[in-house]
Amino acid sequence: MSRMSMPSRKEYLIQLKPRYLKASKKDKGLLLDEVSGTTGMNRNYLMERLSPETDLDWQTRRPRKRRKPIYDNEVIYYLKKVWDILDCPCGQRLVGSMEDALNALIRHGELQISEEMRTKLCTVSASTIDRRLSRFRKGRLRRLHGSTKPGSLLKKQIPIELSRWNETELGHSEMDLVSHNGGNPGGYFAHTLVDTDLSSGWTEQVAFMGKSEKRVTYAMALIDGRRPFDRKSIDTDSGGEFINWHLFGFCRENDIRFTRGRPGKKNDNAHVEQKNWTHVRQLVGYRRYDTKRQVDLLNDLYSNEWRLYENFFQATLKLSEKKRVGGHLHRKYKKPVSPYKRIMGSPEIPEEVKAHLREQFLSLNPAGLKRQIEKKLNVIMKTAKKS
Repeated sequence: MSRMSMPSRKEYLIQLKPRYLKASKKDKGLLLDEVSGTTGMNRNYLMERLSPETDLDWQTRRPRKRRKPIYDNEVIYYLKKVWDILDCPCGQRLVGSMEDALNALIRHGELQISEEMRTKLCTVSASTIDRRLSRFRKGRLRRLHGSTKPGSLLKKQIPIELSRWNETELGHSEMDLVSHNGGNPGGYFAHTLVDTDLSSGWTEQVAFMGKSEKRVTYAMALIDGRRPFDRKSIDTDSGGEFINWHLFGFCRENDIRFTRGRPGKKNDNAHVEQKNWTHVRQLVGYRRYDTKRQVDLLNDLYSNEWRLYENFFQATLKLSEKKRVGGHLHRKYKKPVSPYKRIMGSPEIPEEVKAHLREQFLSLNPAGLKRQIEKKLNVIMKTAKKS
């Protein structure tokens, strides 16, 4: 192959071009073979350089024919609409929720789209979603402020659990409290108990004033009455609201295994810590709630639209493998699906319970739930401003 410099190649082609344009088709082929052997350039590239559309100084090039986009503006419009209804999830979670959400929105008349459009929305990849919707996403990262004080009683009787239970089995939960003190830990204010199942991701919340041991236990029992499966164990932090005789006795009476994480190590309860943000802080923020009416409004939202919206339509990621390669930690996740889908695929749930859940799911409209959530949130925010 020739080692001609680029300026030399350019000068060579400029001198050759008039001869090439006057040559016959056969002679043009011979010239291209000769020039390709001399310069080392590709024949197709030479044909473009020597064509009449390109001037001798190479200042203009024939524009490349652009590929017709698969996901045009109409697809992005409906994609963003579903994304907004599902509360702006990442691409991976949206892919996991898309089919069920589209079916529900079409079933309840919220969307009227062609089958071709439905196919495109169901086949769009997570990376394409993140790329095409990146301009609409706004970061809202805020720091969490806890108010947990360590409990000194019963620590020897409640073991620290560092390894996870069998996360394929329903009924093993992590619990935590979220404080609604508005940045001022003084006085009497509301808390939200967050309970998330490790296997399915099914999450429930209950709000109450203060954080007495009796109210924590009552809230946990209330959650047990809502969930479509039985509780087998709980894992909490080492706060005094959990490490007490009342909750300890309740767990012993109901054959519930009780374990705790290490003091000051939030990663020991990583599942529920993540739900503290997605299911509480992103919903009601960091305002102070310290009246009975505000607690009632929070519970009205938690026990109705919010639990249905999150558990039936929001796909969650579940870690399948984690390994360290050199200085990097590589994680692999299972296909994102909603807690409802995981429960429906579990052999532990009786068929009559699954039939009830299926009937309930078909009756739900995610867009209608989102509108009701926004309506109730507006009322809660107004009470927070007045207090």
